Amino acid sequence: MSEPTQAQKRNYYLIVLSMISMFVTTSTIYMVFPLFFEEHGMSITQSGVLISVGTFAGIISSIIAGKYSDTHGRKPVLLAGVSTYAVVFFLFAFAGKDFNTFAILRFIEGFAFYMTPVAITTMAADVFPSKMRGKMMSLYSMSNAVGQFVGPLLAGAFLMATSYFTYFIFCGAFVTVSAVMILFLVKETMPDHVVEHQRARGHGINIKTLGTDIRSLGKYVAVFLAAILVYRTGNTMVNPFFSLYLKTLNIDLSAMSYLFALRALMTLIFAPITGYVLDRWGRKVTFLGGVALLAATMLGYTRVYTYEHVLIIRALESISNAVLQTSTRTYAADLMRPEIRGFGMGIYMTIVDESSTMGSLLGGWIADKAGFGVIFLVGAATAAICFIITLLGVPEPNKLEHNAEKPREPQAGPKTP
Repeated sequence: MSEPTQAQKRNYYLIVLSMISMFVTTSTIYMVFPLFFEEHGMSITQSGVLISVGTFAGIISSIIAGKYSDTHGRKPVLLAGVSTYAVVFFLFAFAGKDFNTFAILRFIEGFAFYMTPVAITTMAADVFPSKMRGKMMSLYSMSNAVGQFVGPLLAGAFLMATSYFTYFIFCGAFVTVSAVMILFLVKETMPDHVVEHQRARGHGINIKTLGTDIRSLGKYVAVFLAAILVYRTGNTMVNPFFSLYLKTLNIDLSAMSYLFALRALMTLIFAPITGYVLDRWGRKVTFLGGVALLAATMLGYTRVYTYEHVLIIRALESISNAVLQTSTRTYAADLMRPEIRGFGMGIYMTIVDESSTMGSLLGGWIADKAGFGVIFLVGAATAAICFIITLLGVPEPNKLEHNAEKPREPQAGPKTP
């Protein structure tokens, strides 16, 4: 794969920049929604169901987004996801406040949101060769981190001064900024050879070829995705209910906002470091380091009792999140062949969504029945299992044939007399 042009680089930077306003809002969902649902009479179990409805929708939309990003282009998929996501915030402001309405809106929200990372990670892989991909994926993680840093800090003060209605109107307007930037500034990135490959195979989602497409991803992709499913199921038992867990420690909304913003700060610091390490020392060792740190922090949460203790463990967990966020996407993209990478990243996001669905459902039920301590123990165990699966079953991607450097044509030199 050739070096990207300056125009291609600028285009990718615009993609990353356009997502910041969207991430400002998405970063507040796990902080705000459980409290919002609780205010309207939802139990922890019901909140878990509502969170899982959104992630379940992503299972469907990720596959559709992956397939259509290969057949119809990356930009239309990205624009459709962001635009729909903006609309759903306005619906949260004006629609009813009962369980059924929340479930419908969460489904639409999840369907829209989970289209976007499929398109963006595929666009990054379109533009940049493997040796640069870690650093470029880290830029996407950093745009997420900027949103995660600003969003929770604003949301805590914003909600204390206004209302949930105003919060949803603001979020809808702010995500609209992302949609406008994508519509007018971002260019398509799908390579010509992928266009020709898909034209020869036909357009759209073909059920007859779906199984063939999945098998063509290869055994290493299958093993890696199984490892991701395990660790994220345990990890997403924690994330949706973290604000409720903090509430049991008598930590108020204002103090919570700093703990949520801390994750963003650690991502801003460690995502670029992760990108450098990925490109210098490889995908596998970086990913395994992030998983090991995650397991340790899950155990650490079972031993915290004060705000200061939570702050320390949260900082370490946030470092592991920064490492895993960047390394997982890069590792997955490198394991896949370019001709089917959009579809493959759709399947990857489907696994991510499915794990979030299962984690939210199980986490809400366990929190009601056994408490948060058991959730953290399960999170540590699933991270350990993921570590073992990846260590034994997934190679470094640069050893695969489609990532091998192709020999350069010899350059013509001056003729000798």
